[in-house]
Amino acid sequence: MFKKLLLPLVITSALVVTSCSSDIQGDQIPDLSQEALHAKARQYAATGDYSYAKDYLEALDSRYPFGELTDQTQLDMIYVYYKSRKSELTTAAIERYLRLNPTSQYTDYVLYMKGLNEIQKHGTLIQDYLGFDRSQKDPQTLFDAYKAFKDLIERYPNSAYAHDAYLRLVWAKQQLAKREMAIATYYQKKGALVSANRHYQAIIYSYSDTKFLKTAFERMIKNYEELGLKVPAENARKVMAASHFDD
Repeated sequence: MFKKLLLPLVITSALVVTSCSSDIQGDQIPDLSQEALHAKARQYAATGDYSYAKDYLEALDSRYPFGELTDQTQLDMIYVYYKSRKSELTTAAIERYLRLNPTSQYTDYVLYMKGLNEIQKHGTLIQDYLGFDRSQKDPQTLFDAYKAFKDLIERYPNSAYAHDAYLRLVWAKQQLAKREMAIATYYQKKGALVSANRHYQAIIYSYSDTKFLKTAFERMIKNYEELGLKVPAENARKVMAASHFDD
């Protein structure tokens, strides 16, 4: 099966992208059986020719919408779209699969791909290659990735993808907390201590298991003291004392 061939690649090299430009149009795909079309798609995908694989899968999906390979074809399209960095097509394919197959045994895989796709949306290939800090970008894709990985872990704790999903979930939380800290620091430098504290509180309430927690507490307490808010400062100090921080 195509899926068995591709899925190990997702875990070991999920963010490595190799794509080739395709000059094949849908109506130029040979008139083959669904098995032959699928075999060609598998052949191209195995060698990293994802554009060609995409063309054959789309032809297969169009010509045999209710064939024996329909379910497998939809799963393969999710993977090939993702590897081609066609994020919107990946999203559409994922939503379509989940809508048409609500009880599928492969839902954990689809949720995993959903999370990976949202992370991929968060940066371009060049940004990934150069290691650009993406924490200051619109966080919506990170929220969506976090939710997908969280759903996977909660619904399928024994899934083969659960461990990697957890690691990526932790990364997403760190990025979101880093963004909150950057915004808080901006307000801090401007002297807008109340606004800064709102973002420190967001870290404390939502990202308490990230490396930014201790700094958020310390700065928030200091700001309360400068604002003359003794009771909130003391309460925050007590909560901080009860928290555990790594040295």
